[in-house]
Amino acid sequence: MTKSTNFLKELQASSTFCIRPWTELHIEEDGKVTPCCVMPANRFPMGDSLKEYFQGEELAKLKKDLTNNIKHPNCEFCWEAERNNVSTHRVLTPTWNTTNSIEKIHLRLNNVCNFKCRMCGPDFSTTWQVENNKHKFFVYPHNNIDLSVFKSDPNLLPMIKKLIHQKSLRTINISGGEPLITDANYELLTYLIDNDCTDIHIIYSTNLSNLTYKNHNLIDLWKHFRSVELLASCDGWGVTNEYSRTGFNHKQFVSNLKSVFHYVTHIVCVVNIYSIWSIPELLNVMDKLGKKVTFNPCYLPEWLDPQTLPEDLKQQLKTLYGDDKRLLDIYSKFIKPHKPEKIKTTIDWNVMLDGYRGTNFFATFPQFKNYKFLANVPSSLHRNVVYKT
Repeated sequence: MTKSTNFLKELQASSTFCIRPWTELHIEEDGKVTPCCVMPANRFPMGDSLKEYFQGEELAKLKKDLTNNIKHPNCEFCWEAERNNVSTHRVLTPTWNTTNSIEKIHLRLNNVCNFKCRMCGPDFSTTWQVENNKHKFFVYPHNNIDLSVFKSDPNLLPMIKKLIHQKSLRTINISGGEPLITDANYELLTYLIDNDCTDIHIIYSTNLSNLTYKNHNLIDLWKHFRSVELLASCDGWGVTNEYSRTGFNHKQFVSNLKSVFHYVTHIVCVVNIYSIWSIPELLNVMDKLGKKVTFNPCYLPEWLDPQTLPEDLKQQLKTLYGDDKRLLDIYSKFIKPHKPEKIKTTIDWNVMLDGYRGTNFFATFPQFKNYKFLANVPSSLHRNVVYKT
């Protein structure tokens, strides 16, 4: 047994173990660092730069807890998901069986985005920023429209180059905002190509709305790399999806999906109070197209988590899903578990946004008609701090 294997075996003796603090980095557009994309830095600060992160006490404490059967509070989303038997981002074994080298980097390039999804906010979308300037729902003290992760930390690109040449770094996971419509994406790709760093696996989380940007053709650039993978976001299907994800166009999505079909490995659907009603249709469409759908829970904002719905709405969903095993699994994991009801806040949120977007929640979701009276009750909404998820 090698020293590396001994190290790994000792670590995994802990029931709370996760390899990510040893082998991964999640770097946000403002340069803040955590080990994981579900550990947002504004809720769990661990370092404002790479140097501060690696030398700080927070990382050392996280590693100590994870190897001593202590559920560190920064990992709250994984602990909650596991209580509901949902697969999590907690990685129990390293992908490439190393011990203490960075193998994967998740880059949140910036918040440039052409959508303003109702489950999102200005931290992730510049179009959300514009609307938030009108209703000022989110407490958002800074403006990072022009900020990019590479401007925030000029040491990042050289570090990536070094890790690739050392054959440590294997994967770069890219998100935004919408990463395919930003200068930062092309700065990264051209830097990697020019510096002989193309033996790398690149993964994008994308809304798949645009495949060209300025004079760049993405497919031509991707051909330089060992492999490129697209995770395409699509939360349900039909008018319910277009309502919840302002900017989404189904015809364009399908057209672009066909154009980059072999790059798209998964359609990713967040199970929220909008998508749950059209997930059966989404699965039917993607079955015909030959693409697998994976499902993620909705944790924030909490009033869009279907686990907070009243029981009568949950029963409607159970009836809608029928005997389909895939749907019943979704129901069991993401909908059935009980959380305190947030139906009043759910109604207030959508009615408030309807006023700015010219939409109609109750016309789009007649399932909520019995709760329409709540729209006439004084609002439960209050200014909210932006939380990344």
